[in-house]
Amino acid sequence: MGCNLAKAAAWERGTFSQGGKRCVFISHKKEDEDAAVAIGAYLTDVVGVNIYLDTKDCVLEEAVSSRNDQLIVDSIKRGLVYSSDLLCLISDKTKLSWWVPYEIGFADKQKIDIAVLKLKNVDDIPSYLKIKKVLLNKEDFLRYISQLGPYGSLMANENYRYFSKCDNKALMQHID
Repeated sequence: MGCNLAKAAAWERGTFSQGGKRCVFISHKKEDEDAAVAIGAYLTDVVGVNIYLDTKDCVLEEAVSSRNDQLIVDSIKRGLVYSSDLLCLISDKTKLSWWVPYEIGFADKQKIDIAVLKLKNVDDIPSYLKIKKVLLNKEDFLRYISQLGPYGSLMANENYRYFSKCDNKALMQHID
């Protein structure tokens, strides 16, 4: 079972990140929060990896409500520093985000693995993201998460078969 490191205290984040377990930073536009929460729950509860999903980051919430731009940036950086992977959720609303491109750029600079997940009813993704790992549908997503476990690609085929048999209804609401 994984956890959302955004909820964890600073000392807990350090403990989790040093344990060698993958942590997926879920980058999304606020309007896609339902999809981010559903995908995050699947990653923690079914896949068993840690995530960083900002909806549970109290420091970030405080920074946003007080319009403290420096604290917002610091919160995003902190979440990414503890993360091994970034999963960017792409919807038609994402192109209006100021923060998603920042998160991607910071992750890229930190050499964090970046994957792009196209949500339902999206026609295209930005060109700069097409050079990353692009996940167009549920099958692509299941193959991606199959490599997130402690054995990576060594167990990917077995993991894929397992995840394919799991209850994926929550995912199907958001992914083609």
